[in-house]
Amino acid sequence: MLTEIVTLLCILHSMEAVFMITLPSVEVEKKLEELGKRKPYLMQSPNHASSTLKNLTNVERELHGQPNEAKNLVDLAESLNLTTLVKALEQTGLDDIIDHEGKYTLFAPTNEAFLNIPKWANNIPLKELLSFHVARGLIHSSEIQNDLLVRSILSKRDIRLNIYKNGDVVTANGSPIASADYTAHNGVLHIIDRVVVSIYQRGGTIVKELARCPVFKSLTKLITIAGLKDALHAKGPFTLFAPSDEAFAKVPADCMKHLVDNPEMLRQVLLYHVAHGSWFSAGLEDGMSLDSLQDSKLSVTIKEGSVVIGDKAKVTAPDAIGSNGVIHSIDTVLIPPSIEKQLAKIMAKTAKKQKKLIGSNKD
Repeated sequence: MLTEIVTLLCILHSMEAVFMITLPSVEVEKKLEELGKRKPYLMQSPNHASSTLKNLTNVERELHGQPNEAKNLVDLAESLNLTTLVKALEQTGLDDIIDHEGKYTLFAPTNEAFLNIPKWANNIPLKELLSFHVARGLIHSSEIQNDLLVRSILSKRDIRLNIYKNGDVVTANGSPIASADYTAHNGVLHIIDRVVVSIYQRGGTIVKELARCPVFKSLTKLITIAGLKDALHAKGPFTLFAPSDEAFAKVPADCMKHLVDNPEMLRQVLLYHVAHGSWFSAGLEDGMSLDSLQDSKLSVTIKEGSVVIGDKAKVTAPDAIGSNGVIHSIDTVLIPPSIEKQLAKIMAKTAKKQKKLIGSNKD
């Protein structure tokens, strides 16, 4: 019998990097097959704002009324027509755990959110996937602060809460909260727009997440050469715009050699890819600029649903979760303005030397 292990790999599909995992193959799709054909996975457009934090507590209650606080969280979810979530909780036994072992906050995906789970996430054990939606203790919307970390019941994994756009967008691990503060006798429930996917069973810093993913071999190696591993293991939070191996392959070889031979310049280039704070795609806005660790600004442009960093680095796979921030894969290496001219001169000198060598060979 073949072992039920899914190979750890990252693939590029339609120019969008998709993260895949090495986990026991207990498929979400099989567990929920009665729900019918799933929809293709679409990342939420970054400039789409969910219900504002100010109105979160009112949106769904106008439709359903205030749920009875005598209900437990699972009954509450059922009364809100979150039927897919309820079935999944019952199938995994998590319904008994959250009903009997204390107070919890449940970040509850909608039925549509489950239909939009990416296919590679089918190989995540369903119980693990759901556990990343349950926080220990009570967190009401009034207590949410930007970059607040709360411990989930998934071992060693935190849920990061963020507030963006002056309170208009509130997220849990990047998933926008659509409505909030439904109370049950054993906790509180917030409805979210997207299923939160834990890529790996045990979370790591953004550097560890990179090292686990084969399409970032070049970046992982360069971070070590530049002596930045410890800096990027720090608490942060950070947002890393991570060039894939294909992005580095587009950089001329002599330019890459110069960077590798000059660790300080390489360090400046890499720090330019890291912004202060955790910026999930739901918080990015057209025209905004982010402060990089290199002390230069990173511009953000959003056009037709695509996010571009700097002049032409397109985000191809957003919102990979690290314990100290978030990773967005990009298709082009960013060069800080402060060393762009210097690199251009080096390139020009190299081209001139090559031209002379070609001329001397002809002689």
